[in-house]
Amino acid sequence: MTAHFLRKKFGICAGALLLAACQSVPLSDSVSEPVKAAAPFGLLDPDSSASPERAGAQWLNRFNDPLLRDWVDRAINDNFSLAEARYRVEAARQQRRASGASLWPSLDLGSTAERRKTADSARTSEYSASASLAWELDLWGKLYDGFKADDLRLQAEQASLEAARVSLAGQVAKAWYQLVASQQLSSLFEQRVSNLQTNLDIISSGYRQGINNALDVYLARSDLASEQSNLSAQQEQTREATRQLQLLLGEYPSGQLPQLEPGSLSLPSLPALSTATFVTDSVRQRYDLQASFLALAAADRELAAAHKARFPSLTIRGSAGDSSDDFSQLFDGGALAWNLLAGLTQPLFAGGELQARERQRLAELRQLEQRYLQALQTAFAEIEQALTNDGALGARLQQLIAAKTDAEAAEALAFEQYRQGLVSYTAVLEAQRRAFNAQSSVINLRNQLLQNQINMYLALGADY
Repeated sequence: MTAHFLRKKFGICAGALLLAACQSVPLSDSVSEPVKAAAPFGLLDPDSSASPERAGAQWLNRFNDPLLRDWVDRAINDNFSLAEARYRVEAARQQRRASGASLWPSLDLGSTAERRKTADSARTSEYSASASLAWELDLWGKLYDGFKADDLRLQAEQASLEAARVSLAGQVAKAWYQLVASQQLSSLFEQRVSNLQTNLDIISSGYRQGINNALDVYLARSDLASEQSNLSAQQEQTREATRQLQLLLGEYPSGQLPQLEPGSLSLPSLPALSTATFVTDSVRQRYDLQASFLALAAADRELAAAHKARFPSLTIRGSAGDSSDDFSQLFDGGALAWNLLAGLTQPLFAGGELQARERQRLAELRQLEQRYLQALQTAFAEIEQALTNDGALGARLQQLIAAKTDAEAAEALAFEQYRQGLVSYTAVLEAQRRAFNAQSSVINLRNQLLQNQINMYLALGADY
């Protein structure tokens, strides 16, 4: 009676435990809601056939620079970081494939050959072959959640690859125009050194004729030596800009590009950005934001899998095989030995590991959620800043162009008046300094304007 009562009691407890474990426990609203709230900002609705046109798409064509297009194409093919991103995609693809294998049964084949010698020196042989089958039924979708997480992670890596490709095009464009600006400044320094050398020759000739004094000669020599030093420094900056471009192209950073002709490069003039074409929704097309959201969705799937790991699991196992002391008769058509069993296991106690794993996944999900929201806010800030800079830089450029024209006229007039004895040489030096500063400022500001417009296209996620 006692044994029967205990068995009955144990059966009731086990049944209650199984029913409680089998109950589908949904994830809390605090876990799923942030993902749903963030989704409209991150990805287009996959069920929707409409998609917003990419603002600034094909922005590389606006520069009308065939050489820049060639640099970008070469970088896409040869850049080491982009090649690394491609391998990350391939690794994620294989991980998804490996994860999907858990949804299918596994089948193993095995064979053994054994040779024995007994105490009476008799020798015997035995051969065996068997096949075993194992399959965990995905009752609660735990295995599918793991597979789907890896699938989303693959999509995230693919989006990251696209983001890296677009970013690389922007980096090449910025490095290229930085190099063009640096070369233009080098040419400006060379022209200034040549002009100062001519001035020194004229002043020295006048000094020998008793027209000019020694102070003017010393000032002219000092100014020439100073600008020669500045020219050397600018030429080194040009070589450094060349190395930066070569690194992006996957080339050896020699600091020299033989295909470039000094003095033949110029910065393009682009129209101001139109704010009417930039809408808030355009930020959704950024590949890096899509990658961030996909990583967030993958973390949500991993949280679901960690929660379902606390449910019972059902595994079916089977095996079949045969053995013989003669290898040729191993499969002679006789009866095979086989077995088939199904096992149901329910985690009861693991030292809190399963609960800790679930809470870990939840914390990781929260972490990725905050990272995504921060990236979203940063994207909006980048767009606003680029729009603000575009207007301000454009206005400054027009003012500097006018100042440059006046400064160049003042420089020519000052030296002519000096030769006539109307002004001192210090007035000439001041006029030359103003003209040079205006000329270099125009080059630098044109470069800043181009860099800012490239930043705007990158902030919008526009493809090149």
